[in-house]
Amino acid sequence: MAQQPPNRREDALSSITSDGWSGLPPQPSPRPPRDPMTVLRENGITVPTDLSPRIIDDLVRIVSLMWVNGKIIPREEFHIDPADEGLLFGRGVWESTRTFNHVPWLWPLHIERLLRTASLLDIEIDPSRLPTSDQVREFTAALAGCDVVIRLNVSAGWPAVKRPGLVWMTAMLLPAPMASARLLSCKTPGSKDEPYRVWKTFQYGGRMQAAHQATTLGYDSALLLDTEGNLLEMAQANIFVRLPDGWATPTANGNLLPGTVRQHLLANSPLPIREQTIPSSLLSSVSEAFVTNSKVGIVPIVKIDNHTYEIGSETQELIRWLNPEPAKA
Repeated sequence: MAQQPPNRREDALSSITSDGWSGLPPQPSPRPPRDPMTVLRENGITVPTDLSPRIIDDLVRIVSLMWVNGKIIPREEFHIDPADEGLLFGRGVWESTRTFNHVPWLWPLHIERLLRTASLLDIEIDPSRLPTSDQVREFTAALAGCDVVIRLNVSAGWPAVKRPGLVWMTAMLLPAPMASARLLSCKTPGSKDEPYRVWKTFQYGGRMQAAHQATTLGYDSALLLDTEGNLLEMAQANIFVRLPDGWATPTANGNLLPGTVRQHLLANSPLPIREQTIPSSLLSSVSEAFVTNSKVGIVPIVKIDNHTYEIGSETQELIRWLNPEPAKA
């Protein structure tokens, strides 16, 4: 993987203040510099008072800057057209993944899925407007020395007047590592083949609500089931289970959102994995299980409802196999 030229990151960082790029045109009424700790608190980040100024500065950049249509701007300057159908009707698509050494993990798969979903929603987007892996790397390297989670968004714009939507990208801190997950199963609302449930769109609230209901009952997230009681996925991740005759993941038959890590595992896993319908009645015969997404990789499951599971040797083998892979991206 290409290395940053000496001092390139330092040069980029030196041109940014807590309120944005110092080279931006002056505003009519410029705001005075803000206290970095206040900026972080307003963005839900609490840090020790003895944290190094360099790390605090990096954190401020992460929460203060964003990439919009190819330019890095302060978040306070971001605006969206009130007529944008992404805002009005949820006609927008997005992708999110973590970085390794600032390189976005499985980025070609994410871009492929975003373009496919945009086409299904009749959202016109010129692929050249989407950031390449190198552009993502440059953006995140300018923000901080640590790896982050990035989210890329594309809105539908205002088709009636042929006004294209926005393309924007934000960064956030990596989630705290999860040693394991406990899931509460629940029937998913809606009918089969409901597009907005199986595509990665702005209409994501149903999944968040299901996860929230599970956490209020002491679980880490929700395991969605179809109306017939078959396993689908975790609210925000795909699920894999070790049955007596091998590893399986629920079939993507118009009822679940197939993730990029799921796709990567099905194509490249050192252990055979098949797609099949998995009735919840089989949970009692599962010996190992895990969930995946591109923020956390693989997280073992230790409990689903009243079923408990060990973190088995095959799950650990897959974790070891998957973890080094992003460094080769």
